Amino acid sequence: MNNQYQLIKDVHPGDVGWTVKVTIAEKSPARTAKKSPKKYQNIILMDSEGSTVQATLYDHNIIAFQDELIQGKTYLISNALVKLTNLEYRSQSGDTQWTISGKTRIQQVDENNSALLLTAYNFIDFEDLENHMDTNTDISIIGMVIDTRPKRMIQTRSGNQCQVQDIILVNKRLETIILTMWENFVDNECNYICENLAKKPVIIAKHLKVSSFNGVSLSTKANSSFFIDGPFDIVEHFKTWAKKNAETLNNIMSEKCYLHLTPSKISLPNKSKYTDIKNIQGLQKTQRFFWIKGKAFVKVLNQPFWYMSCDNCNKVSGANCGDIYQCVYCKYPNSKAAPRAKVYLQLMDSTGYINATAIGEPAESFLLCNANTLMNHSVSNPDSNIIDLIRLATEEEKTFYIKAIQQNEEATEFKYELLFVLGSDSTVTAGNQQSKDKGKSPMVEDEQSQQMDSKDVTPPPAKRSLFQTPETPLPTKKKTEIGTNKDKDKKEV
Repeated sequence: MNNQYQLIKDVHPGDVGWTVKVTIAEKSPARTAKKSPKKYQNIILMDSEGSTVQATLYDHNIIAFQDELIQGKTYLISNALVKLTNLEYRSQSGDTQWTISGKTRIQQVDENNSALLLTAYNFIDFEDLENHMDTNTDISIIGMVIDTRPKRMIQTRSGNQCQVQDIILVNKRLETIILTMWENFVDNECNYICENLAKKPVIIAKHLKVSSFNGVSLSTKANSSFFIDGPFDIVEHFKTWAKKNAETLNNIMSEKCYLHLTPSKISLPNKSKYTDIKNIQGLQKTQRFFWIKGKAFVKVLNQPFWYMSCDNCNKVSGANCGDIYQCVYCKYPNSKAAPRAKVYLQLMDSTGYINATAIGEPAESFLLCNANTLMNHSVSNPDSNIIDLIRLATEEEKTFYIKAIQQNEEATEFKYELLFVLGSDSTVTAGNQQSKDKGKSPMVEDEQSQQMDSKDVTPPPAKRSLFQTPETPLPTKKKTEIGTNKDKDKKEV
């Protein structure tokens, strides 16, 4: 019976009379072309051997086939237009691509090819995401949605406003991570997720980006694709696990510690990833993120060490501390004005130095002082010496992760922002800097899954600062007043 169908590799430009049985493996949102008003939508088709081809729909055909070409379903397709792929896209899309139009014959087949579809996924564990941070690597993940944040508008560096929404994913180790959905994914996937949040949807996602925003986080790309509660055994196993651990999951959801910081690990990089400061300027046009090892200094004391910000988007605010207002940048109507630490630093190694800005957690970590303390000091004691409150330099060499920022495409100079601060022989795990694990016995993935499915799992500690070291807790007003309950003080920070 299968002999009447051809495989994707056997179909070439100019061929007629062919029929291929394929499953819709991916379906990206419709987009507008960069150089024309034409709309297009890409889908990935997979045959019985696992070979794939990109098919494209244009303009009115996108709506015409919207309910006919469903992700995960299997179809007989014939009479699509087959052409060679442009050389610049060939490595991603293969040698040929198909165009689906009204002339294309499509017939749905009642088959379940979910096992075949999963072979195209190489799932990355949450704890391994840091290895792909700020690279062009496409990531596939599986996770359960336990919460969402409100939709918000953000202003990009180019001045455009984009709609985004964060969803919170959890894995079977009870580690959480934030996935930021952009534009069309907010109107489609996010709406569905919000409507079905009580059921804790399980998502399988492909073509995601790993970002260093808020520790380690995930973000959609233009070609991202999602299965939400797809017809896979792995999804059913996840649902069963969730029922066994319902009480623990509910506790995590009620505490919402994941909204403060993603509990993902940041560890020291390999020596090969370090860049000497003198070499950064020659690399910044092709590279934006750098690991450097050196020391940091506050050279200018008359700078402001904090600013008032929107607690939703962290942009500058003219409101008074604690005021509820509508932010002019993210348009969120219930933004709250909150102080945010900021410091201009000089980073130095044996080859040279650069000036950098640390904002938020990295600034608090370096100064050993939080934003509220900095604000109260400047308001209540404007003439007092800030040196008595902050640290001016690191005593030992540390590892810094920085981002080179180009203000616009024409700018020749770059600014630098400090994103992470790591001490020697340490990792940043679950929001806290710790020594690396030693003597831990290895466990294969199947054994881990069996152990976690068979009993409740204790969630990782919550509300710990990403950059704070156990030996140097940040000072807070409450800590100064009480000064006795150390565990409570650490939680307050």
